Amino acid sequence: MNFNQYLYREVVTMQKRKGFVKTLSAIFVIAGFCLIPALSAAEVVMPTAYTADELAKVREWEKTWVGKKIDKTNVDQVAQYMPESYVGLYKNPETWGAPAEGLWFTIVPYETVQETKGFIEATKKYAPQVKKNPDGTIANYAEIAGFPFPNPKDGFEMAYNYEFNNHGDTIKYRRFSPNINPKSKTERLADQEYTEFFFIHRTELDPKPALPASENPKGAHRGYFLHMFKPPEFLNTRMYNLRYIDPNKEDDAYLWYSQFRRIRRLSTAQRCDSIDGSDLIYDDEYFWDGQLIRNTYTAKGKKDLLCARHNDMKKTKREIGQGIVNGLQLERCNTLVVDVINKDKNYIYSKRVWYLDPETFIILWTEIYDSNGKFWKCFMQNCNVLPTAIGDKKQVIVGTQFEEFQRTHSGLSDQQYFYDPKISEPQSTEMFTVNYLQKTY
Repeated sequence: MNFNQYLYREVVTMQKRKGFVKTLSAIFVIAGFCLIPALSAAEVVMPTAYTADELAKVREWEKTWVGKKIDKTNVDQVAQYMPESYVGLYKNPETWGAPAEGLWFTIVPYETVQETKGFIEATKKYAPQVKKNPDGTIANYAEIAGFPFPNPKDGFEMAYNYEFNNHGDTIKYRRFSPNINPKSKTERLADQEYTEFFFIHRTELDPKPALPASENPKGAHRGYFLHMFKPPEFLNTRMYNLRYIDPNKEDDAYLWYSQFRRIRRLSTAQRCDSIDGSDLIYDDEYFWDGQLIRNTYTAKGKKDLLCARHNDMKKTKREIGQGIVNGLQLERCNTLVVDVINKDKNYIYSKRVWYLDPETFIILWTEIYDSNGKFWKCFMQNCNVLPTAIGDKKQVIVGTQFEEFQRTHSGLSDQQYFYDPKISEPQSTEMFTVNYLQKTY
């Protein structure tokens, strides 16, 4: 008996029962899902930022603009490719602590970002196997890797692609992070070493795509360990955070405050607290660091923006008190725009707007609105393609520019200041234990 014959038999049977109309509708909805042909691995195509025709137009534009230094004298000529807030920033450099030369960046050619071999293989293998629940969440979430939706149809699918970017399975870097007051040209420096480990969605290091239950008894999704060196009162303070596969389970986060030699569990209610007087909250890491189901996601089309996708932070420069580095290398990218609204009506932000890289699904820009709906902040990721420990190349975040426009405040994170990020190096899960927090260095 084939599927259509089976379906006909079930319909006839249910005609004799109560609730026929509802049941019939449900069967045809189910049938609609069942009859959607699954893609084969050979049919899975990795996403690109531009079609061939679109790219040809970009190349024509680049003939005029590549190599140009953009500052207050000519920023209006490329304003259509920038957030309005940053156009104003570059037009008024003195407000943002600029040196005598002003604020400037250069334009470089667009380059396609190709994922690692392991990530491409995982996308081709697992994208056809994705199973959705009725609410749009992924039923086999912990069993797959790569982009679950290489051709995303809505904002939720784009958000899933963002979350499945595993940063190389592990990444370790030390970040130079001044909290900057451009008006007084003063700053407070944070110096932190950050190590991240993915328990699932793994594409580079064995075991793939996930650690077995025996090595992940708590059901962790990913964890990070933070070792602080500055400010001085936080020297050797450490913390770790574990995110779980279960989207309804709160993170576990523990802090060892070295000055008092005490361990404290961090409350999940603190995720909206300002971090050490900066313009950031804990949810701002990567421009969203929380469970996906806490937000709604609405795709709003595309926007061509100048983005730092192949940016070497070692080529940038900055004076103390300067609100944004000079020498950023920006290229055009046709970003995916998603409105992100938290389901908690009392959440600190009324809305985020994501501008996603369509090739890596890193959030390249985000605009943030306060609880009254007023524009508040705009952050920019600085990315680069770097070698991994296993002989591949991976685009990762190497810096971030944080700008707060209501009180004219800034922040910076430079992940190449001390050394280049170490990608896909073996790391131990021992770091996500209370005992490890007190380790003697």
